[in-house]
Amino acid sequence: MCGMTTARLWGPAEIIAVDINQERLDFAVKNGIADVGINPQKVSSVGDAIRERTGGRGADVTIEANGFKPTFDMAVDSVRPGGTISLIGVFEKPQELAMNELWIKNIRISMGLVNANRIPELIKLIQTGKINTNYLITHRAPLNDILKGYDVFGGKKDGCLKWVVTPYQK
Repeated sequence: MCGMTTARLWGPAEIIAVDINQERLDFAVKNGIADVGINPQKVSSVGDAIRERTGGRGADVTIEANGFKPTFDMAVDSVRPGGTISLIGVFEKPQELAMNELWIKNIRISMGLVNANRIPELIKLIQTGKINTNYLITHRAPLNDILKGYDVFGGKKDGCLKWVVTPYQK
């Protein structure tokens, strides 16, 4: 969702969210983070669904945010020739790239850690209202409820995106 939030800064014609969690997709569309949601479990091919929405072209940019081979393959399939794949997911295992496919489509791959020098710029974008991340905070509780917080957040319960820990209460 953060990737889609910042993508909005570049004025895309449409942001398409792809997720197997329908609740997250609905949340993203309802909150204006994405314009459309595609659930891979409900279509035969995400790439085909995206090409259908883009007049056969494909996405100008795809963002792979999970770090798994199937989602990377989906990003490759969905991007248009000459497009960009941005890898923000952390891959735990080495990946084999189909260089012939990437080369023939003239694909650019962008990846790397967040540059800490950009944090002041991000804070300024939040302060000026150009980026709104308030939707991320779905739960708040004091430090003395931290075990419950770990259970809810870690277990992906109750629609929890982020749990903000507030000061300890007596």
